[in-house]
Amino acid sequence: MAKAVSAFRRLGIQLGAIFWFALLLFGLLGLGVVHVLPGWMIALIVTAGLLIGFVTYVPRWVVRRNSPAFSPKWTFLVHAFGGVLAAMGVAALPFFYMAFWVTSGPTALPLATLSNGKKAVIFQGMQHVGSEDFYKSVVFDLEKALTEGYTLFYEGVQPVPGRPDLTQWFTETLLGSKKDLSAGYTQLADSCGLTFQLTYFEPLLADKAIHPGRHVTADVTYGEMKAEYDRLLREDPAFAQAIAARATKKSDDDDATISMLSAVSKATQDQKRLVGILCRGFMGMSIAGAIGEKDATMEKVILDFRNRALARFVAESQAEKIYITYGAAHFPGFLKDLQALDPAMKVQSLRWVRPMSLPDEPQAPTGYPVTR
Repeated sequence: MAKAVSAFRRLGIQLGAIFWFALLLFGLLGLGVVHVLPGWMIALIVTAGLLIGFVTYVPRWVVRRNSPAFSPKWTFLVHAFGGVLAAMGVAALPFFYMAFWVTSGPTALPLATLSNGKKAVIFQGMQHVGSEDFYKSVVFDLEKALTEGYTLFYEGVQPVPGRPDLTQWFTETLLGSKKDLSAGYTQLADSCGLTFQLTYFEPLLADKAIHPGRHVTADVTYGEMKAEYDRLLREDPAFAQAIAARATKKSDDDDATISMLSAVSKATQDQKRLVGILCRGFMGMSIAGAIGEKDATMEKVILDFRNRALARFVAESQAEKIYITYGAAHFPGFLKDLQALDPAMKVQSLRWVRPMSLPDEPQAPTGYPVTR
């Protein structure tokens, strides 16, 4: 019997040692993140850890308080230390999870080559905000494509001369914001340690000035979008009902976002790096549909209508080689609409390019598959 008790005690000691080793490792990993957080956040984490320690200490005190070998102060200190380790590890988990999502989650963009035997089309899915290396590699691919005779098709809803009200309508009605779209993307990119895509397309302007025919803005105008919006209001009861319900909701998202981004601008470099990880993770999850709700109502105008327009641009173009840079969300609908116009158009190759990397992490060039 004594041997059995002794073996059981040894097992308990071994399991306890494993537990404390794992907890210490968990806490030290968390410390690598927690130590750069603002002081008030560190204080909250330590307080939460002490509370965890107290909650786990009380049952032990109730059971063993009358034991001569029980030391209340020492036992509480051990539980408090363990609680703080646990709290630091838990506080760091979101950062590790988001880092994993950025490097392994489904946030890649399509890079597809299509062909009908006569016309070659490359579709490079884009993201308005991404890592610097991604945009550099895309511009490199575009410049290389120009040397091989490709015509470049760009995304970009066009203003109507003399009608700034239509631009304002697009921003406020379709996007639900009062802020300039480019300014918003620029501020988001700066706060997240990323880059706004238009920043890196300037090198192509020189070639555009010399060969304007090789650079096509294959998109609709704000006026055309307004006309489509009005048509749907008249002819699509479900759309009209959804718009009426949408108008009754008031969102303060813009103000909250501005306040958050202003706070980030005052952070230290290490804190900005953590914010960059969280920002990339949330952005990737949002794009992948893992969080947030898609506005299926506005997709009829913002996605579906423009997909049909892009498909017509491609089908009617006389160019034999076309390289498209467009929002990745457009690809499935564009492909369907293009094949409806030209059933011979088939996907020759498809691979996925990751538009974001972790802060300070280099990203490999995309390269692009060309159908010759």
